[in-house]
Amino acid sequence: MKARGSGGRVRGVVGLAILPLLVLVSCRSIPPVSPVEAARIPAAFEATLPGSFNTQQTLLFEFRPYWWWPTIRMTALGYATVNRKTGDYAVVCLSPLGVKIFDVACTNGVAVTRMTFPVPGDRGAAGKAISDDIGNLYFNLVPPPDAVAERKDSRVIYRQSRNRFEFDATSGRLVRKVVWNGDVKSTVEYGGYRQEPVGVYPASMTLENSRYRYRLLIQTLKFQ
Repeated sequence: MKARGSGGRVRGVVGLAILPLLVLVSCRSIPPVSPVEAARIPAAFEATLPGSFNTQQTLLFEFRPYWWWPTIRMTALGYATVNRKTGDYAVVCLSPLGVKIFDVACTNGVAVTRMTFPVPGDRGAAGKAISDDIGNLYFNLVPPPDAVAERKDSRVIYRQSRNRFEFDATSGRLVRKVVWNGDVKSTVEYGGYRQEPVGVYPASMTLENSRYRYRLLIQTLKFQ
């Protein structure tokens, strides 16, 4: 019994001796992002992106017209044609029965949105929010040059005002983006990047809009 008790005291003393070392390691400051690395990560990522493409996607569309309204969920097929060089895009979202949920087209900087689901308040403002969000999915995938970079855990984060771009520090790919348009906050998450013939493309995207309480979960089926 005494031997076991002594061993326990020894282990306790050793544990107390190691604890400060663990605290020092865990509190070690994270290395800052050098200006060279801060510029390199977005540039290298942008160089891998396709200039223009067509995709076929599956979507889960979640929407709450009002804060007290139950969430409406619709599964859909999505078709997107995107030209990142000109800024033009067209996206249509159809129910499994072929009923159009919404479509967005942008040509020469002018976006037009048509939607069949009910929205509270100004439908024109809601349509603009959807077109802005669709644009956020496919464009502005790198931070502006004046964004401030910092390292946090396994990510390199670029901040400009309230906007934020988060890159995986290992792969150098965009994993999360937060964009504000006035008082409307839109968050986009990207995952499962894969190499396609014309460039790198995320297999999944999730978009959330705080103002209009809708959420899009997108899985890419085909890429052209």
